[in-house]
Amino acid sequence: MNNLSIPAQTLQEAWEKGLQQGLTQVAVNMLREGIELDFIVKLTGLPLEVVKNLQTVDTDDDKILVKEFLQMSQSLLNKIWLNPEEDEAWKDL
Repeated sequence: MNNLSIPAQTLQEAWEKGLQQGLTQVAVNMLREGIELDFIVKLTGLPLEVVKNLQTVDTDDDKILVKEFLQMSQSLLNKIWLNPEEDEAWKDL
């Protein structure tokens, strides 16, 4: 088996980006439910200006967020699964 190692900085950056994308999506969902801005800021920790800007997010923007997340995930997986046979085995799980 290959010795797989991901640099700590790469993992940290991926984790932070994923966290931000998740918080952003939660905020968008809360806005759609009519939850007040101050409450969204309090629960997500996102800046008020960011939450205000999310009020203009539409379905296409959501699709872009998901697409970017999937691309980032695929990129990281490509760094991890170096052996194509191992990669194929995981796809069936």
